[in-house]
Amino acid sequence: MGRIHEPLSASNWWADRGIVLSSTELNRSTLFGLAAQCWENEEPDWVAFLWHVLAWGVVGDYRNATKIVSSAADAEQRARLNSVLRTAAEASHRGDIRSAYMAIHGKVARLGPAFFSKFLYLTSDRELPGPRCLILDSRVVAAVFTLTGHGYWKETAATYERFCSEVHRWSELFGEPDDVIEFRLYQFGRLIGSSRWRWLHAEASLYREGRQQVGFDDIAERQACLIGWTAD
Repeated sequence: MGRIHEPLSASNWWADRGIVLSSTELNRSTLFGLAAQCWENEEPDWVAFLWHVLAWGVVGDYRNATKIVSSAADAEQRARLNSVLRTAAEASHRGDIRSAYMAIHGKVARLGPAFFSKFLYLTSDRELPGPRCLILDSRVVAAVFTLTGHGYWKETAATYERFCSEVHRWSELFGEPDDVIEFRLYQFGRLIGSSRWRWLHAEASLYREGRQQVGFDDIAERQACLIGWTAD
């Protein structure tokens, strides 16, 4: 839990493309502070804020980032991107999760949910009493499905809204901040990678049914059923 605000070093990739970042290290607190500065301006530069979000969130693979940055290559393109981001940020800030998602989804090439949900989360109002926008990427999706059997793979506004509402419910149930729950899910997703989540999902499904002890053969049998090899 204490690692949620650990800073990450920004790559030189951004400076090499003439993009100036406010710091060489970024974390959630810093980014919320930058978002707050944007809200104080009548004409906020959400594009510059997006570069900071991506510099924090991109890990190793800059193929999508290259395409996203090129979408603001000239003044007209940058103004268009800023307008899209502003509409999404305003919806996120007022807690309109579905509208925030719809405002940005499919509007910018290569800016998918794993990236833009970070932008929506960091432009949300942390004082809202109800659900707010949170980060939903493939690792979080894999973790939630492994533990609960609930799938959030579909890239739709309704799916994203349902995810944010569910994490809010868990936040109230367990007395933990919603983004701490999201962060723990992300970390669990990193642990299970792409090879173990199916096995763990089969094991978790047996415990959810009330089993007190689950052995290797039980898990193998359940997994065989889940992938259609045998009938339950």
